[in-house]
Amino acid sequence: MSSLQRAQGRFGLTVQNKEGRTRCADLAQGGCCRLLFPRVARTGLEAVTVNISGGIVAGDRIDGHIHCRAGTELVVTSQAAERIYRARPGEQAACINVSCTIEPDATLEWLPHGTIFFDHSHLERRMNVEMAGSSRFLYLENRIFGRSASGEVLKQLNLRDTLSIRREGRPLLEDRLAIEGDDMATFFGRAAVAAGQMAVATLVLVAPEAEAQLAEIRALCCQYDAVDLAASAWNGMLVVRGLATSSWRLEQACHSLVAHLRAEKAAPVTWRT
Repeated sequence: MSSLQRAQGRFGLTVQNKEGRTRCADLAQGGCCRLLFPRVARTGLEAVTVNISGGIVAGDRIDGHIHCRAGTELVVTSQAAERIYRARPGEQAACINVSCTIEPDATLEWLPHGTIFFDHSHLERRMNVEMAGSSRFLYLENRIFGRSASGEVLKQLNLRDTLSIRREGRPLLEDRLAIEGDDMATFFGRAAVAAGQMAVATLVLVAPEAEAQLAEIRALCCQYDAVDLAASAWNGMLVVRGLATSSWRLEQACHSLVAHLRAEKAAPVTWRT
């Protein structure tokens, strides 16, 4: 099998508090990765990740680092949904590794658009978060398995997806998703897995006030048609899981929950376009 050219990308962003406003202190970007900074009318900073290669294929590699210094407020989103394309037999996985450091009294909100997994896609993705006890971290990941609207049937998938959070140097959450096989219809059709629903969401809030949000979030979870949501809270953390047949309905429900957790602040710019 002939080797094909693969994308390599990196990005790094450090933000600082300057006279009560969050500003860029250091920026690095290279390969297929770019960061854009929309003008927003608030004290925080918003960064938009852009993959100029147009999608992720097996063998691609992206490495990123986000550092929020004390007292900063940063929102990171993406330009559009990321697509994980079909891999050829025997190809190495695409790799995405992002590390985040959140200093005391800082807030990082990781709110990208969803990830679309094509049939036979192969991805290893990991996010590591190191945070202080007084910092806040909000995370959303929507995963869309297959392209049912295009008539694609998801047959084979190879995925390793991990979110690892440490607070004050101690492990807080190790959320791992591992899927590998060539009969995905049967796998996702199991009642204990997804009952045939191919859109899956994970929403995490780590903050001093996270557990106090549980009752209101559970009440909101019951308001969305054709979307199954469940929430739990412990140890200064709130976690919401979602399932739906329609990725659009699931995305809208998650955006509503995020808006509540963000005290109705303006949504990221790319969510509104």
